[in-house]
Amino acid sequence: MVFGHAVQQYISSLHIRIAHEARGAAAPVLPWLYDGGRLENVLILSPPGCGKTTLLRDIIRMVSDGNDCAQGQTVGVVDERSEIAGCFQGIPRNDVGKRTDVLDGCPKGEGMMMLLRSMAPRVMAVDELGSQEDVGALEQVLKCGCSVLATIHGSSYEELCQKRFLQPLLEGHVFGRFLVLGKRDGKFVVEQVRDSDGRILAEGL
Repeated sequence: MVFGHAVQQYISSLHIRIAHEARGAAAPVLPWLYDGGRLENVLILSPPGCGKTTLLRDIIRMVSDGNDCAQGQTVGVVDERSEIAGCFQGIPRNDVGKRTDVLDGCPKGEGMMMLLRSMAPRVMAVDELGSQEDVGALEQVLKCGCSVLATIHGSSYEELCQKRFLQPLLEGHVFGRFLVLGKRDGKFVVEQVRDSDGRILAEGL
């Protein structure tokens, strides 16, 4: 391919990611995500390829449709890379629940503000927090009384605590639940459920 006077370059490989569902994946952890019928703010962390987006998707579906812990709630999803809902021509191809609005292909920070103003969701969901801008938008969402479902890269809770851009949320004890994922025999597993103080509530779910 030639772009103006740039050096000619060739595609050597392609990496194709296909969003897929794992219905029921969230069932073991769901009771840990509620306190008195109210959904906690949840942060899912894991290394790449351990199922954090898959788990997030199923939590969204079960929160939206309703479950044994609580009635269904309206959920706003900012799907920046189309990996949660798998939208095609604006229509989600994965089941993210009947009370869910999806903003597809929009930057997380901007998308959260747009959904907050236009759709007034009870729950906001985003994948892969990674910048100060993301955190700033999330703080605005929390001020409006929304619960938050989010994911982030990290191999352990201890590593998470070292991320500078996340410090305002951690120091403020914003997240009531941390789900630490790992991989066993090729399948993801929830290795730990922690509370806002980092105390382990459950293991090996």
